[in-house]
Amino acid sequence: MVYTDDDLYRQGSQYRLWSFQREELDNIRHRINLKAIAKLRKELAEQDVDSGVEFLNAEEEYDLVTYYCGKAQDLAGVYKLPSHIKATAIAYIKRFYLKYSVMDYHPKNIMYTCLFLATKAENHFISIDKFAEPLPKVTPESILELEFTVAQALSFTLLIHHAFNAIHGYFLDIQTLFSDRIDQIGSAHDSARKLVNDSLFSDAVLLFTPPQIALAALSMANDDLINDYLRVKFSNQSILFEKLSQTINKIKPYIDDGAEKLKLPKERVMQIDKKLYFCRNPDKLKKRKANGIESNQQDKKMKLESSPDTDVNMS
Repeated sequence: MVYTDDDLYRQGSQYRLWSFQREELDNIRHRINLKAIAKLRKELAEQDVDSGVEFLNAEEEYDLVTYYCGKAQDLAGVYKLPSHIKATAIAYIKRFYLKYSVMDYHPKNIMYTCLFLATKAENHFISIDKFAEPLPKVTPESILELEFTVAQALSFTLLIHHAFNAIHGYFLDIQTLFSDRIDQIGSAHDSARKLVNDSLFSDAVLLFTPPQIALAALSMANDDLINDYLRVKFSNQSILFEKLSQTINKIKPYIDDGAEKLKLPKERVMQIDKKLYFCRNPDKLKKRKANGIESNQQDKKMKLESSPDTDVNMS
């Protein structure tokens, strides 16, 4: 029996621990959100604080996590990290927030630790001092102190399989079948890599396998080429061909969604982050109300615990 890359992937820990059905994934995020709210309410009751805190909902948590996945991509560019390391860091962030809420750990802090951990997991050495150097007000200690928490949340499954690798495999295989279409194949390969990058910011990586995502990206890049390729590969397996085609079509909207998530308005991010600040610092909101300070006036003076901007020193 011949095993495909997809078959082999399904035997690994990434598929076993980090692959979900749509409803299951939504339920996990909803449950984590409610758990964090219950925890905060208990803490407020124990402190006898009635501050009128407005908690984040699951959708706001998801948007904030996705925003910081985008910031991880920006920061990976600062360090000139390869695509697979950036993708590994983003996978870590997404998985971490299937165990914890942003009301437990702010995603800006988790992002730094995930990116540094990804460099180690992918054998791309950067010293912790060098890594922290361009990050204002971030110390090596603050990055390292969260490392075990992150690794534990990931169930210590640090090896990540990406659709980037699968695209290269398909690129080589398609060439053997259609050597006369090399220009189309090369163009589809380059476009598909960009689409796979978009998929990192959607739920595709938690719902589908890397080879499936790679095929969907290639199909979006050149549908005729990939349709011809699959018809040749599944010439005597029409049922499998139809099933795979349906899966590919399910993935495409997620890739589009990932591209849209990168355009999340900064105003929404600031609004969510402000709510998060008061969730984590309810005494600040109580003091604000007690002083009768107007909201807009106070917002100008208030320094959030962690601004959504991730500025770095490029010098």
